[in-house]
Order: sequence, then structure tokens, then C-alpha cells
Amino acid sequence: MAAVLDQPPHLLTRLLSAPATSQLHQLILYAIAISILFRIYCLVHNDYHAFLALGPGGTPSTFKGYLRVSWLRLFAHKNPFIPPPLMPEIIPASGYLLRLPRRFGPRPTVAGIAPQRQRDQIPPRHIHQAMTRALHSLADSYPSIVGKGASCFEKYGLALFLTKDHEARNPGRTEQPDSTRLNDTCEESGEFCHLHSSETSMHLTLHPSDAALVISHGWGQRHPLAGRKVHPLGREIFGRTLLPAGFVMVYAPTDESQIGVLMEIVRAAGWWVGGIGLGEGGRRGVGVLTRGGEEGSL
Repeated sequence: MAAVLDQPPHLLTRLLSAPATSQLHQLILYAIAISILFRIYCLVHNDYHAFLALGPGGTPSTFKGYLRVSWLRLFAHKNPFIPPPLMPEIIPASGYLLRLPRRFGPRPTVAGIAPQRQRDQIPPRHIHQAMTRALHSLADSYPSIVGKGASCFEKYGLALFLTKDHEARNPGRTEQPDSTRLNDTCEESGEFCHLHSSETSMHLTLHPSDAALVISHGWGQRHPLAGRKVHPLGREIFGRTLLPAGFVMVYAPTDESQIGVLMEIVRAAGWWVGGIGLGEGGRRGVGVLTRGGEEGSL
């Protein structure tokens, strides 16, 4: 005991305070760790509920589905307004749409990957019903080549497919003697369009030139995973390791005057996926829409 008391005062202070200081350091580290974990929990909690708010789609609305989508974000395009490249091997080199009017107003907010949904500028119910009728009417006009059903990509919502008889000739067919399909789309189903019942936007597969025109004129944007290889989870979610390069979201119509433009984009998708013409004259353009909804000329 005397030997301890004979030590210099500063050494005694260190000896007496060492356990208390060590405990304080541990408490500080615990507090920092808890703060970090709580922040991570809040971020994941909010992000998970934002994922659930997008509604049903190609990915199950479960925490496992959320983890899959979080992984897929690593492969997503950073800029959805850059169109797919027009590769030399793509035949034909030009698309279906010769022209397209510009969409008035700002682009809507779009969120998610699978599902991907429009978050604002959602049209009223009667616009959704009119868009649905237009898609049904198109399919009913070509029953031998266009079928209707649930989307292969989304598992929900109205989708248009090429039937097994889509090679049959019909009055509206566009002959493309040297053309090939770039993609067979979801599980080779021939799906070229599907409608989202929650907000009336659509996903379509387009020729790169048509996708570029749709994007540049404000009607849509490229899907974050279009043309991306995503292993191994992409095969589970989409049925193949990539989405078609020309897979785009087309925004919901803000009024009935825009439905005609959107239907021409749908026809462009059918032309590209199946080499079929679903219009009166095959490849064509759409006139300029005025703010009142009337069509003018370019």
C-alpha cells in the first residue's frame, strides 16, 4: 500500500480514473452504434413502405421482394431519358413513328423498378376507362393476331400479345421483307404493351428510334433495367436476364385528346415486336396536338 501511495500524483489520477474512462468510451461507442442502426432502420422502413405504396407488380409485395428490387437498383440506368442505342445489326434501321407531337407540361414523377409507377398527374377514372376501351378496340380489330390477357411482366393489368397466328396476313399488315425482332419480350410471349390499372401509364417495347422519339417529345422514359443484364435475380423476376432494350414507360394521358397519340405508340410497339401493322397505312406519324386537344399539322 505504501508503495502505491509513493507514486507521483498524476499516475495515481490515471490509475483511479482508468475504469471510469473506459466505461465512458464504451457508452459513447454504444450510443453511436445505436444511432447508426436506428438511422438505417428508419431509411429501410421508409423505403420499404414506399415500395409497398407502388402497389402490385412483377415483384411480390413482401420484404423479400423489396430486397430483390434493392439489389436490382445496382444495375439501373442512371438517366432514364437517354434512349437505347441504334445498333448496326438492328433491322429495320428506322422505326414506325415518322413524327410525334410534343407532350405539353412537365413530366410526371416516376418511382420504382419492379413495379415502376407514375406518382402524380394521374388522370380521372373516365380517362382510364377510355384508354382501356381503346386497347380493347385495337385488339378486337385484329383478333387473329392480337390477344388480350394479364401481363407476363406485371402479372396484373390488361396486356396485348401477339397470338400464335400473328404471321397470318391481314389488311393492316406492314410487310418488312428483311426485318427481324430484336426481342421476344417476356418469356417469348409476344407481349408488346400493358396498362397499369392504378394510374393508367403503360409499358411498351419499341424500336430504338421510336423509343428516342417518345422520350425526346416528353411522352415517356426508358425503364431503369431496359437492356440491362441482371444476374441472378432478374431471371426470377422478369423470366429472362434482361428487359428489352426498347422497354419504356409511357405516361398516362392527361385528357382524352392524348389517347390517340398513345395508341399510335402502342401500334409502334406491335410493329416492332411482331412485324405487324395495326394501322390503316402501316408506318405513320401523328400530327401536332394543340392545347385544346385538336390535331394540326407539322
